[in-house]
Amino acid sequence: MRVAWCNVLSEYFLETNSVKQGGVLSPVLFCIYIDNLLIHLLKSGFGCYIGNTFVGALAYADIVLVAPSASAMRRLLSICDYFASEYSISFNATKSKCMVISPHTRRKVQYCEFVIQGKPMEFVSSYVHLGHLISDISQRRCDFVRQVNNVLCYF
Repeated sequence: MRVAWCNVLSEYFLETNSVKQGGVLSPVLFCIYIDNLLIHLLKSGFGCYIGNTFVGALAYADIVLVAPSASAMRRLLSICDYFASEYSISFNATKSKCMVISPHTRRKVQYCEFVIQGKPMEFVSSYVHLGHLISDISQRRCDFVRQVNNVLCYF
C-alpha cells in the first residue's frame, strides 16, 4: 500500500491492520469487502423478506442478520462461517448478539444456542445498532420496519 497526497506518493509499505474504525471511507470499504458475503446470503433463500425484497442481511459498518426461524438463522450463520474461512476474516462472537422478536400470539419463546466461528453468542432483550435502540416492543418493531423501508427507498 502507499499513500497519495497532493500528487506526492509515499513509499510502499505493508498494511497489517484492517479498515480503520471511524474513517470516512471505512463503512464503504467494509461493504465492498463483504459484498460477496451479502450475495451468498441473498442467494441462500434464507432470511427475512419485506415483499420481494431480501432484508435477511443488513450491512453498513456492521452486519445484522434477520431470520424468521432458528434453523434459518443457523443457515445464515453457517454461510458467514464459510465466508470467514474462505476470506481469512473473523467475526467476534463476544460482540455478536442474538435477539428474538416474536409475535404477540407466541410470547413464550424457547431460546437455543447460536454460534459464530464455534463460539456461542449472547441473547439480549435490546441492543443499540448505529445509534438506534432495537428492542422487542410493538412500537419499536414498527419503527424498525419503517426504518428498513426507508433505507430500501434510498438504496
